[in-house]
Amino acid sequence: MYWEPQLREAAGTLAASGGQRSGKTKKKKNMNLKLLITMGILSSIFGMFGCKSNNKSSFVAKQITIAQLDKELELLRAEKTEFDFIGITSNGVDCIYFVRSNDKFNIEFEAMTETQIPFIEKLKEYASVKGFLHKMTTYGNKPHYNSVKYAPVLQIETNTDISETAKIGEEIQSRIFENNNETKYDVVP
Repeated sequence: MYWEPQLREAAGTLAASGGQRSGKTKKKKNMNLKLLITMGILSSIFGMFGCKSNNKSSFVAKQITIAQLDKELELLRAEKTEFDFIGITSNGVDCIYFVRSNDKFNIEFEAMTETQIPFIEKLKEYASVKGFLHKMTTYGNKPHYNSVKYAPVLQIETNTDISETAKIGEEIQSRIFENNNETKYDVVP
């Protein structure tokens, strides 16, 4: 997967303006608001260039198999990634995001293309069966299909550690998207 250099520059600028984490409730709420706003802006950028981008440039996304997901989540937990989230995708349709929330993780799926829409219901059903809270939201991205609404985002509140999150990611990719252990995924910022 290739990324435009301008995307990396814009994303780096947004990440640099994110502020510091604090244990105080008031500051935590402000930080959560900043994170939400930043995620919305980044999601808009990724909506233009993200998982479905065919643009060629000098940046090539890192590729992993699902067995290596826990190592990527460890980097995310240690704040050694550009943002408070990473995504994995093998084809642009199966793009799931892992969002750091302190030392725990949640999973998100945004339907930017028409082919992704049916997976929202499948993921909702999966979350319900597993006992995870889930909700629909949007980051204000215009989808790549005819719609007067913004692209829907399913947030699955797994609130899990690295090991369990990696297992859930593997299960989703296998059961929902019919991928296997040999599938190569691009790691998207």
